[in-house]
Amino acid sequence: SSGINAEYGDNDDDDEELVPYNPKNLPLGWDGKPIPYWLYKLHGLNLYFNCEICGNFKYRGPKAFQRHFAEWRHAHGMRCLGIPNTAHFANVTLIEDARALWEKIKAEKNKDKFQKETEEEFEDSHGNVVSRKVYNDLKRQGLL
Repeated sequence: SSGINAEYGDNDDDDEELVPYNPKNLPLGWDGKPIPYWLYKLHGLNLYFNCEICGNFKYRGPKAFQRHFAEWRHAHGMRCLGIPNTAHFANVTLIEDARALWEKIKAEKNKDKFQKETEEEFEDSHGNVVSRKVYNDLKRQGLL
């Protein structure tokens, strides 16, 4: 009787799911079948984006690439470099570029920071406001 059932395809191997024909290695859709090729191209899934900060991880498609900047792998890579993962570093994928941009941002912050030696002001007994250097010179000369 088992020979008759095998002839008609009533064997127990039908429970296994068949791997769909997928010669172009397209991603699978919600139904487990490859998505149409035009949809694959429309979403840019044929494009791969590499991020050196994430350990040379490759992202498939521009949407996944843009999304990854807010995800844990990129944030961890930035933290390991000692750089905060802020909006300044959006679309920066090379370690050298990130370090150069961080140095530039730090230099701009230091430039805007209060510099005691040049910006500190003093007032003499007559109400004149002068810089620290001028105040010290006048004091040294005994004019105050």
